[in-house]
Amino acid sequence: MDFRGDSTWVISSGDGGTFALFVRDALGISTPTADSVPRLKPPVPRLTDVEVPPGFAQAWDRWWLESDPSGPGREPFGLPERLREAYLRWNDPWSPEARHARDEVSRTFSASLHELLAELEQELGHRPIFTLEILQIPVEGQFWRRLGPAKVLISEELMGSRNVIAPLESVIRELAE
Repeated sequence: MDFRGDSTWVISSGDGGTFALFVRDALGISTPTADSVPRLKPPVPRLTDVEVPPGFAQAWDRWWLESDPSGPGREPFGLPERLREAYLRWNDPWSPEARHARDEVSRTFSASLHELLAELEQELGHRPIFTLEILQIPVEGQFWRRLGPAKVLISEELMGSRNVIAPLESVIRELAE
């Protein structure tokens, strides 16, 4: 989804590496890197009858860190093929529930964002000029992390809450100056 203002600002929103997080949850990978992002919501069933090569957890860490969750990255060697099938069963982006949830998140986020930008325009005396990429992930709780100067990772729960403006305001203000 894109939130385009007039011609001065653009916020794009996309998937934030949900498949990698699905693999983490399905295989029960626990490392400091893996544990730094909350578990997926709805919960992912554990796959206990899947053989995982030794060192796969560290390979998962590299996959997550190097792929920049906005892109697919290079999957770790030995990724069980059954995971892709399980992921497609777990994540149906075209279901009526998923579409309704996306619409609600979009409406709430758009209203909050436009309020902030109207305030910022008054303070600056001109329209803010910036580009921001938001990567949405369906994880538990209201989670966010800044990945770069103009890129943030945000849970769908936070994105659909009016609380989303609190962490984003400082990022947007910095980009708009």
